[in-house]
Amino acid sequence: MKDWFYNEFKQVGVDYTDKTSADHYDVQMDFRDYDEEVKRFVDRLAPADTRTMTAIDLGCGTGAFSVHAARYFRTILAVDVSREMQSIAEAKAREAGIANIEFHRGGFLGFRPAEPADVVTTKWALHHLPDYWKQAALLNVNRMLKPGGFFCLTDVIFPFDPDFEVSVQSLLDGLARDHGQEFADETALHIREEYSTFDWVITGMLERAGFKILEADTASALTTEYLCAKIETPG
Repeated sequence: MKDWFYNEFKQVGVDYTDKTSADHYDVQMDFRDYDEEVKRFVDRLAPADTRTMTAIDLGCGTGAFSVHAARYFRTILAVDVSREMQSIAEAKAREAGIANIEFHRGGFLGFRPAEPADVVTTKWALHHLPDYWKQAALLNVNRMLKPGGFFCLTDVIFPFDPDFEVSVQSLLDGLARDHGQEFADETALHIREEYSTFDWVITGMLERAGFKILEADTASALTTEYLCAKIETPG
């Protein structure tokens, strides 16, 4: 690696290379309905036949999404920078008897599949990169895909309320009430130290990386889901 290149294996915010943090992740995410998330994801790709498709799950974490998605796709490539998170994901796949998931240690900037995939999905992971490196990451995602392939990006995306102190505090108070103080504290850490960006910035990045945005769904106060198609490979 060149000495100026961003080290995506170095964690910012919560350190998911730490075994304790990795082990605790699924407890914190217990409110998520992965079956419903995967079904909604597959429905958005219709009328494509996902059973013939290869999908890459970038930032797969503990593998819950990959494991639930495996029955809908021919092959899943589950990719993460954290060895601890990936070991949990591998154990889940073994316990479920799933054989069509391939696990790779890597990230947005360095991962190269052996063959272009039909779909790339990433959930709550791109924010670990500063904006300059997000653009580099999206260009690499483009290279991972076949022409016309789909990219689904879900992440914390900021609008900007000029009265941001009041709006952020209101958000954190609501998270503490609905999901507990620990979850609210981690969200505060995210806002303070991690690299989520603005909606108009990520839109421009996606377009410059050769994607057409097909859908943009604001799923919650800070979460947006983008469904994109690869329309070109930038020079």
